[in-house]
Amino acid sequence: MSQGPEAYIDKSRRLKDEDTFCFSCTPDKSCFTNCCYDLSLLLMPYDILRLKNHLGMKSADFLKRYTSIYVGQNSGLPVVLVKMEAPYLKCPFLEEGKGCRVYEDRPGACRTYPLARMACRSQEREGVEEFYYIIREPDCEGFQDGKEWTVRSWKKNEGIEQYNEMNDIFGEIFHAKTVSGIANLNADQIDIFHMGCYDIDSFRQYFLEGPNLDRYMESEEVIETISNDEEALLKHGMRWVNKKLFQGGCFASGSGCSR
Repeated sequence: MSQGPEAYIDKSRRLKDEDTFCFSCTPDKSCFTNCCYDLSLLLMPYDILRLKNHLGMKSADFLKRYTSIYVGQNSGLPVVLVKMEAPYLKCPFLEEGKGCRVYEDRPGACRTYPLARMACRSQEREGVEEFYYIIREPDCEGFQDGKEWTVRSWKKNEGIEQYNEMNDIFGEIFHAKTVSGIANLNADQIDIFHMGCYDIDSFRQYFLEGPNLDRYMESEEVIETISNDEEALLKHGMRWVNKKLFQGGCFASGSGCSR
């Protein structure tokens, strides 16, 4: 997880589901929780959903307290990072001497480590091509006498698949933006992206309770599902953002969107 100069992604092996690697992260190792300091921990929409529920918080309150948000230089879309705590740049979810206090709902990047997932899309191929690289850090003892895993068994053990599914829906937005050729969003469009992808509680209030026409374009079955299933609501929110911004919504008429 560390982003220090000595950490690197080992691209000498491209791992698929049946490929193996050896790794164990246990409290008896001297490096245990070292990777929870001085890192750039990117949060995806599903990470935020799981974390804010684990902590019993509204999404807006969680984002304000625990994250910083900026517009990505390459993507041109809002990016969410966990705010590390001074003076040692510690992850705010790490309890000294105990470990991760949100372990059951820890972010997808933490679950996937020491693997880095690559999800590739192309206009010629539907869906996502998935493979993994190993992240190498000199002070990580997890590779010493580690248990052997296949990528498939690691994903199952760490509960990664649901995160990957949600992340792939999120990735559709980035792909659609690239295909559209649109470089920058205006302030209203950034607000739409932020609400539909990150601030799920505000999206619920807007979409299900507010005076908007979008809700009336959906079937009663869809409305019932997203009213009672927060994960379904998040999927709908991300796809709503995609449609609104890059598939004939806001940009169809060349104007900005408003709530």
